[in-house]
Amino acid sequence: MVRFYLQKLVRDKVVKKCLDDEEVLHTEYRELNKQEFRRELLRKIHEEADEIPLDDNQRNESLKELADLQEVVDALRQDFGFSIEQVQEEMARKKQDKGGFDKRHYIKYHDLADDSRWVKIFRAQPEKYREEKPGED
Repeated sequence: MVRFYLQKLVRDKVVKKCLDDEEVLHTEYRELNKQEFRRELLRKIHEEADEIPLDDNQRNESLKELADLQEVVDALRQDFGFSIEQVQEEMARKKQDKGGFDKRHYIKYHDLADDSRWVKIFRAQPEKYREEKPGED
């Protein structure tokens, strides 16, 4: 016997397929509570996003992976109790306020004055924003 740990959220019919598969001797699974479910949906978003091929010659596979990603995002939206319309309205508000991604802008870094309000904001999130001090390489 060989055991493989999947330890991940799976689609609804996967467990039944495993239980019906003669080559699968045992499947250990359980239903997640609300917080566990949301946490696993977030993990699943990263998993699905990482699987999207970026090459134009893999458009069919990209479409499939984008569909998977959208389904996970929709499951999270539904679990929070938001309608599609609510999300679309929020998207429109954010686009109006901050813009979209049409121009493909990418910021590599900011040089900030020591007394800039942004210094405090960025330092509060070191996992997101790496700080480089003058003279460091």
